[in-house]
Amino acid sequence: MQIEEYVAGNIKDLCKKRHVSKYRLAQLTGIAYRRLLMVFVWREALSGSELLCICRALEVKQNELM
Repeated sequence: MQIEEYVAGNIKDLCKKRHVSKYRLAQLTGIAYRRLLMVFVWREALSGSELLCICRALEVKQNELM
């Protein structure tokens, strides 16, 4: 498993636990919904700033997603 898959899986799990949809995550982070789909479906890598925005929105530290 590559790191992109692992991080995307952890983000999906956190969103599920917190009842946050991908659309809502896009709103909370300012990351385009389509970009998030690219990360979750096609396993594209997140940039550092995108990862930071997601961590802030989900109220977790970056190392919790790694």
